[in-house]
Parts: sequence; structure tokens; C-alpha cells
Amino acid sequence: MSAIVTAIIQATTVSAVYALIAIGFTMIFGVAGVLNLAHGALLMAGAYIYTIVVMPTVVPQLDFHPVVGLFAGVIVTALLSLLLYEILVKRIEDNVVITFLSTVILAVAASQFLTWYFGSTQLTLRITDGFLDIGGTSVAYWEAIGFVVSWIAIGLLWLYISKTDDGRSIVATSMSERGAQLTGVNLRAVRAKTWLIAGGLAGLGGMFLGFNGGAAPLMWLNPLAVAFIAVVVGGIGSIKGSVIGAYMIGYVEQITVELIGSGFRGMPTLILLVGFLLFRPEGLFGREFAE
Repeated sequence: MSAIVTAIIQATTVSAVYALIAIGFTMIFGVAGVLNLAHGALLMAGAYIYTIVVMPTVVPQLDFHPVVGLFAGVIVTALLSLLLYEILVKRIEDNVVITFLSTVILAVAASQFLTWYFGSTQLTLRITDGFLDIGGTSVAYWEAIGFVVSWIAIGLLWLYISKTDDGRSIVATSMSERGAQLTGVNLRAVRAKTWLIAGGLAGLGGMFLGFNGGAAPLMWLNPLAVAFIAVVVGGIGSIKGSVIGAYMIGYVEQITVELIGSGFRGMPTLILLVGFLLFRPEGLFGREFAE
């Protein structure tokens, strides 16, 4: 029982970070129809930017407070995502295959660059030390902070999407591009805003992933796979579905680790993915596919 309680608490904290990553991934796919594998490169960017700004062992001239590092990671990664759209994706987004391949190449190139510049070893990220005791389980301060910050970001995004005209234009575009155009929505501007928001969420998620396992050139592979599965489970284009899908995966993974072992961590998640692809390909909250 204690192992299950520990798994639930750990799953709750890590799933909040998974949700941030999955939301950005599904927003871009829902609005632009782009399967953006460069989302993984943005995850790494958030972690490495925080490391550069906060850790003097990386750049001795920079030794800022962790809060400054968090804001820098979010803002700079969001701008990098916007630049990615404006410089590359905007010119090729009408060709789905070329866009997909370009984002894959970019993610791999980013990994190679980081390996060349920083080396293949992990860089340790720290925001604060210490632990909380929750139900007899020790939870690191950074895990608790990550959970709170993640839900603040998700709440602010929900308010923006549901309560502002700008946010509703994103929803309208994800539902029907032609319908959005007929109501005066600027599709290019909506896509640019979507990439900006998704980049900021990716940077935030990447930093909290880095607090757990460090910043490394291949740190993006597993989180991107988790985000993709969460999007499929929750429904492509559904923010609510992405959050629920991320939590489902987080709980399944952690309970599997506690009860069976870390070697089987990804197996139930893959079974879950195959089940949804076979029996409910539109996911929990996605729209049904049509010819």
C-alpha cells in the first residue's frame, strides 16, 4: 500500500510536466496539422537555457537566481519556437511530409550541436534543495514547485483560450480553418501565436524534466514519445484530452515501476496506445476522423 501511495504521488507530479509538453504538441497539430518533432528540441532548449543562466559552472559570467532562469527558459524557448515557424515551417507547412521530415532533422541537428558544444554528459540542474513529507512520502521541493507551476500555466492557458477573442480564434482555427477565415480570423497570426505558446510550454516542461534527470542531448526522446501517446489517447487537438492522457500515462508508468520494475516502465503505455489506435483512434475527446 505504501508503494502504491508513493507511486500515485510521484505520478501526480511528473504527469503535470507531461501535460505541459503534450498541450504544446497537440496545439500545433490541432491548429496547423503539423506533427512537430522539433518540439523535442524546444524541450532541450528550455533545460539548457536555464543551465546557462543559473549555473556558473557552465558560463562563469552568468549566475542568476533560479526564478530568472525559469523566466529566461520560457521566454527564450517561446521566441525560438516562433522563429522556427517564421523562418522554416511557414514556408513548407502546406506539405505535411516535408514539414515532418524537416522538424525531425532539426531535432537531431540540435542534439548533435549540444553534444559537440557541451559534451554528452548530463548537466545538473538545481532550483532548490530539500524535501516535503506528504503522506509519509518524501517529495522534492522542485517536484512540488513543478506541479504548482504547471497547473498555473495550464490554468492561465485555459483562461486565455476560453475567455479572450485571441484565444477563441485559436480554438476556431483548430475546428475549421475555412470557418475561422469567414469570421475574419488571420490564420497566419493564429499559427504564429500557437507556436509561441507551445514553445513556452515546452521550455517550461523541459526545465522541470531537467531538474529530475539533468540536461542531456538525448533528453527529448522519451518525453516526446510520451507527449505523442498522450495526444493520441486524449484526442488530437484537444487540450483537455492531452492533460487527461498525460495523467493516465504518468499513473500507469509509476504504478508499473513500483509493482513490476523499471524495466517494464513503457510496456503498459504502448499497450494503451495500441488499444486506442485499434478501438478509439479519435481518442477520448478528439473529433472523429472523416474522409
